[in-house]
Amino acid sequence: MLRSALIPACLALAALATTAAAAQSVAVYQTTPDLLEALSQRENLHLSTKKAESETAPLITVDETRRFQEIDGFGASLTDAAAWLFAKKLSPRQNDAVLKTLFGRKDGIALTMLRQPIGSSDLAVTFYSYDDLCEQTAKACTTPAGVTDPNLDHFSLKHDEEYILPELKKALAINPGIHIMLTPWSPPGWMKSTGSMLGSNPETKTPSSLKPESFPAFASYLVKTIQGYQAAGVPVWALSVQNEPLYGPPTYSGMQMLADEQAKFFGEALAPALAAAHLTPKVMAYDHNWDRPDYPETVLKDPKAGALAAGTAWHHYGGDPSVMTKNHEEFPLKDQWVTESSGGAWQKGNVFSDEAAELIAVMRNWSRGYVLWALATDQNHGPFVGGCDTCRGLVTIDLTDPDHPKVKPELDYYVLGHASKFLLPGAVRIGSNEPEGTQMKDVAFQNPNGAIVLYALNAGTASQVIRIGFHDKKAVTTLPAGAVATFIWKP
Repeated sequence: MLRSALIPACLALAALATTAAAAQSVAVYQTTPDLLEALSQRENLHLSTKKAESETAPLITVDETRRFQEIDGFGASLTDAAAWLFAKKLSPRQNDAVLKTLFGRKDGIALTMLRQPIGSSDLAVTFYSYDDLCEQTAKACTTPAGVTDPNLDHFSLKHDEEYILPELKKALAINPGIHIMLTPWSPPGWMKSTGSMLGSNPETKTPSSLKPESFPAFASYLVKTIQGYQAAGVPVWALSVQNEPLYGPPTYSGMQMLADEQAKFFGEALAPALAAAHLTPKVMAYDHNWDRPDYPETVLKDPKAGALAAGTAWHHYGGDPSVMTKNHEEFPLKDQWVTESSGGAWQKGNVFSDEAAELIAVMRNWSRGYVLWALATDQNHGPFVGGCDTCRGLVTIDLTDPDHPKVKPELDYYVLGHASKFLLPGAVRIGSNEPEGTQMKDVAFQNPNGAIVLYALNAGTASQVIRIGFHDKKAVTTLPAGAVATFIWKP
């Protein structure tokens, strides 16, 4: 009798084990637009072959056999202003905590891309380059006529050594896999047509440009910057040669560099200089908006420039991310990155949802990275020397009470975190559909360890029941209006 009683029990346990094996646990993290839920872990879902509830709900099907671009990462810029805030305005304990919040995987969102200005940008405490031969003022840095330094005898990274390089090294100690890209907003003024680091004359609006005779000096300047950073313990992964080359700002560092000029600079000056120094950073063309794809096309089609360029850097202030798919189709062996996409006080509506939708669109259009603008700004969107006085950092450092600064992660932090926290180096975008007739948007990835990561947004104004399909299994969940969720499971 005892044996006969055990048989049904064993069969029941076997059935339970089979059911457990058939179901896959799915971890869920969610953020709502009001940030009352912010990367909050929800109850696990289960992918199962059992008939799911809500069989008519929109279905997101993930297919890891369809593979696209490898992902380099997500991030922002440790601007002069951000580094100054971290180093000068926070206590050592706060400094350590905010860097872990940004770069740690356990305690933060594990950012893996930093676009570092070479010299001053708009979000800086003062105007500066690494070879200044000018009088620093609050508004400009203009070299006296006839003063030059073609051999870069006055080159120095002293400015960055004070607080930018130390903050970068702290970030790298937390996350050694950070990809660091360097970008100048302006060469030293003496290399330019105007003698000034400003992008254009404030009165006439005439843009400044790189003097042809300064091509070798500017290439050497970039080489010495890379060498100096690396000697300081900060490896340089990539380089672009001019931020927003089609815009000459009248109030902060900048320069116009037309496409044919960039192609000539790449081929005749930069390529030989890098080769002579045995440096091999990824050199990115353009570094400006989606609305002028003819610019990178000109550079990439040039034989010498195209041989040097790894691909194209894009900004989001004009045009549409779909241009990157067209670029990929024309230049399938070249890569693409979105290297600046700032948020700020000018944004209206459901900003969290809009930014998440852009991240998804950027990834679905072949970008290997998505970089916002500043890591940090203060409560007045600064410090800044000109230009953007309404830009928002990933974190705000509120100095209203300077003796007790407060650090607040902004919505942009969570938009990036839903991807960066869960994607490992070497992750690849894989296939996923966006259900027709819905406001559901999504993008999927596979980590090198095999784990699937699905980033999903309900861009609608009402909660949405959705199904997630993988192989022959499905799971059902509800995503609140405007919310983002990340789903992670092992196949």
